[in-house]
Amino acid sequence: MDYLFVLIAILAGIILGMITGLIPGIHINLISSIIIAYSYKILQILDPITIIITITSMAITHTTLDIIPTSLIGIPSTENLNEILPAHALTSKGQSLTAISYGLIGNIVGVLSTTIAIPLLVKIIPIIYIEIKEHIGIILLIITTIIAFNNKNKILSLLFLLGSGVLGILSFNIQTINQPLLPLLSGLFGLSALLLSINNKTKLPEQAKDIKINISKIQILRYSITTSLASFLTNFLPGLTSSHTALMSNKLSKVKNQEEYIILSNASSSSATIIGFIALYTIEKSRSGTVAAIEHLIASLNQTNLILIIAVSLITISLSTIFAIFLSKKIIKYCNKINYKKLNIIIISTIIFLALVITKLEGLIILITSTSFGILAQKLNIEKINLTGCLIIPVILYMF
Repeated sequence: MDYLFVLIAILAGIILGMITGLIPGIHINLISSIIIAYSYKILQILDPITIIITITSMAITHTTLDIIPTSLIGIPSTENLNEILPAHALTSKGQSLTAISYGLIGNIVGVLSTTIAIPLLVKIIPIIYIEIKEHIGIILLIITTIIAFNNKNKILSLLFLLGSGVLGILSFNIQTINQPLLPLLSGLFGLSALLLSINNKTKLPEQAKDIKINISKIQILRYSITTSLASFLTNFLPGLTSSHTALMSNKLSKVKNQEEYIILSNASSSSATIIGFIALYTIEKSRSGTVAAIEHLIASLNQTNLILIIAVSLITISLSTIFAIFLSKKIIKYCNKINYKKLNIIIISTIIFLALVITKLEGLIILITSTSFGILAQKLNIEKINLTGCLIIPVILYMF
């Protein structure tokens, strides 16, 4: 393949990743679903490898840029700072650039540590999977129970986990909806937070232009090891997400502050992306929309294709990190000029419009229901990881 076409494909993926990473509600799985839906027409113009390069680049860029809206959008009122995301907390103290920088460090840590571990993972994953595949349902049930009882309000957490599971089962069984995850996840994790943030009248303090990074090489090495281990233990199991990887990484690393949490959570996301490619190669299972799109384009992922994907990932992580630093400085410069209420309304309107166009009236009903469920969970201080029952519970029932 001509190097120029490879570069163009990577840049196209970076552009798509910027769209999904910077705009809440425009999820990467949505773009992947569109690629699958129109793959017949796309393949008449481009060859499968070119499309795979673009998808890979998009996935890596998405995880890189996602830290920017995570830090700057949907910030609650100052009275609730002890209950919000660490990136939000730093932004509320005028340290958004520092929060984003820690996120970018985590993203690089996740990609590099998992890439280094590939020779070992390629050998271990098939062996482990053969041993546990008959028991995946039980394993997920144990993990689900641990998640629920790891919270202060154990009964409520369990109820929300099971309730979101029921919502997931109902959503997946509506035959007229092609993309049930769009309204389901957008409502539970996106729209609910945005709606609550509208009434908070958020006004960010002046954001510092300097970056305060305080982390040692030993800490980075420790995070690399724990993230890779947690990713290996969670990300080739169906229904589990990078949130579960982050939770396990936190337990293994014994996180002490907000900065460490930001690094680990972002490392978990980027590591999960690489693990997804490895899982497709080793056990021929797709665990995300992007990997499913790749699986749809080629019969099986061979070693040459895996090496290409990893090479593209490393190139993309370098380019997208540079873009992220540049964009974050530009965006932060105009932070105090942003009307957050209007911005949230625009994003909410976009999500509703997409759900209505893509999933029709049935999807809109799911969106309203899941949003209400997400708002109730946030009002009752239920950790959002309990809402991943919408993915795990249907998988458990399927396994049994």
